[in-house]
Amino acid sequence: MRDRAAGGRGRCPAGAAGRLGVVVTAVLLSSTACPPGAAAEPARTTGSAPGLTATAQRQDTQVTSRDVAVRAADGTPLAGTVYEPSGSGPHPLLVVPGAWFSLPADDVETALKLRALAASGYVVVSYDPRGFRRSGGEADLAGPADTSDLSRVIDWALDHTRADARRVGALGSSYGAGITLNAAAHDGRVRAVAALSGWADMSGGYYVNGTRAASITFFQGLVGRLHGRYGPEAEAAFTRARVHGIDESDPWARTRSPRAHVERFNRHRTAVFMAGEWDDPLVPAGPTGAFLDELEGPRQLQMYPGGHGDSRTVTARLGGGEPMVWEQAVAWLDSHVRDRGRRFEQPAPVVLAPRTGGPIEKYPAWRSLQHHLVPVALRPRPGTGRLTAGLPSAAESGPYPVAGKLDQAGTRPTVPMPLLTSPAAAVWQGDRLPHARALRGSAHVRGVLVPGAGTGTVIGHLYDVGPLDTARLLTHAPYTFRGQVPGRPHAFSFAMPATAWDLPAGHRLALVFDTVDHRYAGENPLGTPLTIVPSSVRLSAPLAPGRPPFTDAPAPGQRRQG
Repeated sequence: MRDRAAGGRGRCPAGAAGRLGVVVTAVLLSSTACPPGAAAEPARTTGSAPGLTATAQRQDTQVTSRDVAVRAADGTPLAGTVYEPSGSGPHPLLVVPGAWFSLPADDVETALKLRALAASGYVVVSYDPRGFRRSGGEADLAGPADTSDLSRVIDWALDHTRADARRVGALGSSYGAGITLNAAAHDGRVRAVAALSGWADMSGGYYVNGTRAASITFFQGLVGRLHGRYGPEAEAAFTRARVHGIDESDPWARTRSPRAHVERFNRHRTAVFMAGEWDDPLVPAGPTGAFLDELEGPRQLQMYPGGHGDSRTVTARLGGGEPMVWEQAVAWLDSHVRDRGRRFEQPAPVVLAPRTGGPIEKYPAWRSLQHHLVPVALRPRPGTGRLTAGLPSAAESGPYPVAGKLDQAGTRPTVPMPLLTSPAAAVWQGDRLPHARALRGSAHVRGVLVPGAGTGTVIGHLYDVGPLDTARLLTHAPYTFRGQVPGRPHAFSFAMPATAWDLPAGHRLALVFDTVDHRYAGENPLGTPLTIVPSSVRLSAPLAPGRPPFTDAPAPGQRRQG
């Protein structure tokens, strides 16, 4: 959510434990985050060219840039900037919808990146989505109006710049990535998309296994209100999400989910590049991979350590080293837009950077990560299984929104196993591994729960436990039940977000349940007993022997020799 070029995604406020820390963090970030002119009035259209106002003009030896306003189909003014290369053209076109939220350092670097793209030969049109900063209207949250707006910007660019109608691409991050994907599904002129930290399912991290997100939605809602304007439709959606939760069965969410438009992508043969992060709570690892596997055109997904956007911003690089995702995205666009028709090396569909370090790995499909899914024998700790709702345990998902930065730096939430005790936590442990194993993909959990109330929430945490009984968090997920009869057992099952983690010989896996985590809005009546039947718990994990054989992935867009 931090690139001005390609924005952040935020949706709905919600309450939870730990909210005060999130408020403080959001306010501190937001106090310096508004880009220049964020509170300015939308640019107005005047002059001889319909829909265009040149409010500033800057030139260098290669690129001319100017601020413009484009009229949307409903008349809403969209404020943008055009970067145009020298030469008569026609030039390939890149449309770049802007941010939900950005930091000043990211704004500066993004402007430099867009100018560099223009210097390399693209006409670049970046713009603030409706409802944000200089643009008019109200936030549509990557819905039909935003989709139409991107097509309108393409129309305008073809009429008012030296852009080539046969070579059109779109580039976006987070909120902007969602807009670019949904627009490309509906507009066959978009030959390729580079979507960084974008979602496949709109509900994503906001409604997980029947559980409403808390600190994440609160943070996103707060920042969105500082930088944008919500209309009645968006407010109603936020209320539904906060009170009841919104899942993919909701038509409002489905319209905004790229995965719902797979048929359109395949009809257009759109070339789709996506990049994400393992510890992204807004876009949990897994759904983007499933979306990728459904596409029939050129496609690639790259996954890196970190949280939302940590693989691509200047602030991420200051915090631990950017893995050059931007350059990978540009190479993809060069291959499928700028140099369309030239022969390029076909990139691997899935490229992973393990969270424990080591060489880049490549795979033929996301589903291939699950080929090594095996049962993991677990033993319950004596006396485990009984929980008291509302008692916090030492098992924690990590402090949002800084947990991703810590993950990028190689620091995971860590806890001594002896601190995880009943009735705050229930613990199951596996045997120590005789040989190293590579966990790649999503672990699956199932068991039997005896509720003390008709409604409740448990959170599952999967740990890597070392020889000194120190546990490092690998992944986590909540599970919420409703309409159950107190005292009557019922079966549950859920998948955890995917991860890429190397387990050394002598380590073991541990599964820990508790009832409180600041990221989730639990629905447990305080003090209610819950029992997870000790003998019922089963864990399946994709554990490959040693390191996977697919390593040293080539950069996408790499030219063939000869």
